[in-house]
Amino acid sequence: MKKLLVAILFLNMQSIHAQTESQVLTAEPINVDGYLAEKKASDQELETVQAEIEKQKTETVLNKKKAKSYQDLSQSVEKLSETTEEYLEEKKAAKEEIANYNLKVKCLSAETPGPECEKFNRRR
Repeated sequence: MKKLLVAILFLNMQSIHAQTESQVLTAEPINVDGYLAEKKASDQELETVQAEIEKQKTETVLNKKKAKSYQDLSQSVEKLSETTEEYLEEKKAAKEEIANYNLKVKCLSAETPGPECEKFNRRR
């Protein structure tokens, strides 16, 4: 009989311990003053609408950033276009100068210069 009472007491203690653990695991948040925080009433539709509002706010911020980035990209492309045009003009002018120099050297070193060498011929 004593063993039976000890066994029942032991099982009751385990049951109380298990309930205490489950209560700790599922306890509500406690405020600083020691009281439990009240749950706010909500439903799935309200949560869905609020989530959509937050999503749209985030997308609005992202779209503003994208618009600013595209504006910056557009300005950058304009600058690139101007510098590329300048670069191509300078390259063309440099090639003409190089061709002119090569022709001059060819004409000055030739025994019998051709008609293209008239402007370089100093022997007139």
